[in-house]
Amino acid sequence: MPIAVITGGNKGLGLSQSRRFLDAGYDVHVVARSRAEFDTLGQGAHFHECDIAADRAADWLGAIHEVTGPIAALVNNAGVHFKKPIWDVPPEALDRVLDINVRAMFAACGRYVTLHRDTGGAIVNVSSMGGIMALPSAAAYVTAKTAVVGLTRSVAVDAAQFGIRCNAVSPGFIDTDMTRAVLEKDPARRDKIEGRIPTHSFGQPEDVADAIFYLASDRAAYVNGVNLPVDGGYAIGF
Repeated sequence: MPIAVITGGNKGLGLSQSRRFLDAGYDVHVVARSRAEFDTLGQGAHFHECDIAADRAADWLGAIHEVTGPIAALVNNAGVHFKKPIWDVPPEALDRVLDINVRAMFAACGRYVTLHRDTGGAIVNVSSMGGIMALPSAAAYVTAKTAVVGLTRSVAVDAAQFGIRCNAVSPGFIDTDMTRAVLEKDPARRDKIEGRIPTHSFGQPEDVADAIFYLASDRAAYVNGVNLPVDGGYAIGF
């Protein structure tokens, strides 16, 4: 049975990713700071409590590999948002955003390649529209997610010799509980956003999960180093 490791796979978009891999017959190892909605996943799901930002060497990944053997897919999904313009971002807030969104991912990618030089594998990193375009009042977040895209390309080039592919996805506006809670207070903003999306609708968590699963699967065997927007066309500037 193939193994998938998903950081932040216990809630939100990550929970949908965990379900997608479970439905495909994977054993799924979820790495997060709390269980949250993990217990809804059922058989085949395994929980590992860890603050990945504090583990600079990604020893958590080595510990999982020691038990499971080769990991077919690593999904670096965990991330945090920080919505402030650049002049209102204190150093400690920038450190937190970079620690989780970039440094932890950097460490996980490096550890994964070290562990899988003889077996190959696949990494999928989760960026965002902020990795493609500027977003208002989100300087720290945009900086981090842009770095994710650069990291993905660098890993793709360096790790290809070991049969390891590395790709990214950039979700757009996805219909989640968090998105609904924010936009319920500002219906005009939702109308404006939907008006800019060529499909005139928000995506579903499953849309992102399907894209990630494709990039991690053998169907994407010749896809390497791409950043796939899952945004209904928002980022193309309709």
